[in-house]
Order: sequence, then C-alpha cells, then structure tokens
Amino acid sequence: MTTETSRHFAPRHLIWSQMTRAEITAARDRGALVIIPTGSIEQHGDHLPVETDSLLSAAVAEMAAARITEVEVIVAPVVSFGFTPHHLSWPGTISLRLDTYLSMLRDVARSVLDAGFPRAIFVNGHGGNSAPLRALVGEMITDGHAVGMVDYFAPSYDAMVALLKGDLPRPGHACEQETVLAGQVLGAAEAALLAERSAGLEPRLIQPWVAPGCSDDPVTDAGAGWAAIFHADDCGYYGDPGASTPETGAAVLEVTVAGLADFLEKFAQTPLRLGVAPDPAKPGIAQPLTKKVSQ
Repeated sequence: MTTETSRHFAPRHLIWSQMTRAEITAARDRGALVIIPTGSIEQHGDHLPVETDSLLSAAVAEMAAARITEVEVIVAPVVSFGFTPHHLSWPGTISLRLDTYLSMLRDVARSVLDAGFPRAIFVNGHGGNSAPLRALVGEMITDGHAVGMVDYFAPSYDAMVALLKGDLPRPGHACEQETVLAGQVLGAAEAALLAERSAGLEPRLIQPWVAPGCSDDPVTDAGAGWAAIFHADDCGYYGDPGASTPETGAAVLEVTVAGLADFLEKFAQTPLRLGVAPDPAKPGIAQPLTKKVSQ
C-alpha cells in the first residue's frame, strides 16, 4: 500500500526508489536518516486533486532533503494511503481502517530500522494521520525503535500563517495554504487549471463538522475532538482557497521547506531517549547521526 509519486523534487541519490540496493546499503552504513512521507488520497473539493496531501508531503520532504548538508538523508517512497474515513462520503477517497493504517506504518518503519538504519522519521501531510502517527511512534520509541514524526508544515507554522492572505489565518482543508502549495509543485498546465478552479471560491470559515444553519462551534472553542466530516452535500473545503496567488505560494513554499530542512537536520543530530531504562546506569539513548561525509 506504499505508492510512489511520479514527480521528484530532489536529486536521484536522495530518492530511495531510484537507488540500487548497493547504494542504499552504503547509505545505511554511513548512518543516513530515512525520511518517510505520509499523506492521503481523499477529496479536496472541486479544485484540488485527491493526491494533494501525498503530493505535498513528498514534495516538501524531498525539497527539504536537498537542502540538508550536515547529515545524510534518504527520502523513502510516500505512503499515499492514510486514515481518512471522514472524507468517505465523496468518491475519490480511499481510506484505511485505523488498525490497518497503524500496521502498515509499523511495518514500513520496521523494514527501514531492521535493515540497519539508525533513525527514521515520518513527514506527514494529512491532518487525520497526525494523532495515529503520534500514538504509533510513542509506542515504537518505548519499544526501542528510533522513529519520529512531524507534520511537514509544523516547523514553519507561525511564519507560514503570517503569509496567508485569506480569511482563515491558518491551514484548513483544500484551503489557501494547500492550494498555493499545490500551485507551486504541480506542472504549469495543472497549476493554471487549479488557479481557474479556485478563483472566486467563497471563504468557508466554520468547521465542516458543524451542521448547516448553525454558527456555534463548541468543539473548536474547547479544543475538543470531533471528526472533520465532509458529507455529500459539502463544498469539500475548509478555508479560503479563493485567496490563493502564485506570490503567496512561492513565499509559503520557501518558509515551509526551509523550516522542515532545519528541523530534520537538528533532529538527526540530537541524542534522544529510547526504550525503557529503569537502570540509570544504562540509559537508552538513540545516538545522534554522524556528520555527512563528502562522497
């Protein structure tokens, strides 16, 4: 269930799927960090493709990898299918059950770590994956497996939000942030079609879980939990995609890639606690990865 995007945004020597087994083995022996993009195949309104979350997580991860100089990294194939039952009212969405999703991610991470790589990290592009990923890595780290997770936009969140021009000053779904980024990473013809589709879309500023005709949202106000459910009568987006411009897209992409690259470099070089270590004389530590050696 791991599928590979046809687009790449980094040199071949950073792309797992384009390397030979001998090249991957050599990268392992040099202590490379493995980046595993995760996303989803789900409805994104009538203006964005259903691959948006997977496309963006893979693109940003690869662009960030190309900027990292202090440690060696490899970007694994994007795990395209995610946990997204709240979008199943619309054709185009392909969702895994929660237990299936967790089992798949565990197997992917174990395949990397059991091959001898010292550390891995999921770079996520779908909000519905975030909580399952956090729970999974918490369990795996406690079990002694050095794998973390990060949403691709989290390291640059404040800087990214400051660049948005629409009426929703944060990411939503098929929103301004996703629309401007998609316009940057899609080819020129697809970007032009995207701009045409998103032009004139009205802002949608109340969460999709609130039924039509109601303006109160105690769930958001309290920071409580409810699925962002998109029924078949829904516009399919949450945010202000109509405010998207190429200029905003270029600025958002730059801060997003730079923020992720900086985080990944620091993540790779930080010693982190690992496993269960009741004996203070024998602490479990995932050692920092080695400095990159010029090849």
